[in-house]
Amino acid sequence: MADYKTLEYYVGDNYDFKVLKDGKGKKVGKLVNRNTNEEEELNQKVLPENISNLVNVAKVVISAAWQDGKILQSEKDAFNKVFEHVDVSEEHENEIKNELVNPTPVEELVKHIKTREEKMLVLETSLLLVIADNEFHPKEKAFIEYLVKEFKLDSADIAILYSILPERVKKYIVKEKLNEVLEIRADEIETLNKFAPSTKINDASHERVYTTFLNNWKNRSVRYRKTSVY
Repeated sequence: MADYKTLEYYVGDNYDFKVLKDGKGKKVGKLVNRNTNEEEELNQKVLPENISNLVNVAKVVISAAWQDGKILQSEKDAFNKVFEHVDVSEEHENEIKNELVNPTPVEELVKHIKTREEKMLVLETSLLLVIADNEFHPKEKAFIEYLVKEFKLDSADIAILYSILPERVKKYIVKEKLNEVLEIRADEIETLNKFAPSTKINDASHERVYTTFLNNWKNRSVRYRKTSVY
């Protein structure tokens, strides 16, 4: 199915379901049992992916990448490579290309980020982008602080987010005192670090960050569910 683009995608606790489309418009469905990794009969209702929301989230992620004052061509290529198998319309594709060259003010972009899962995904990806080039800029910190202020996530959401972040990002949060912005106390950090699994980044390249972003979008309902904090 290498020549197919993902049109719709749904991940549940026991199944993942894809609808793929080839260049001629032919659609193919694929239902996989996540416990056995075997394909089963396609008798599950299709749940739409909502590409428009994905594009809105991607724009904010691109804005995060701009906070150090530049986006290198290699970074643009990494972003485009990850998105080449997403079935975006020509209009959406042009919007993304424009953001990579002439970013929209983040104040305008965040108005379109509505759901809790989208907000958490934007924050997580933005933090990963901050540490991707090992150069920390004041504007990047200010950008994260702005997102936290605008999104108004509750303490449980912040705990979930902190728990799933890689060690490098957690150290950055403490070093830059972003935990104060996130309203996480020192004793809470100690507890979260004790019970959260250790997550490391072996490859913090931009391509890896963007690939992770797209995978997390597909799995956002499971990744950010409240029970994951326990």
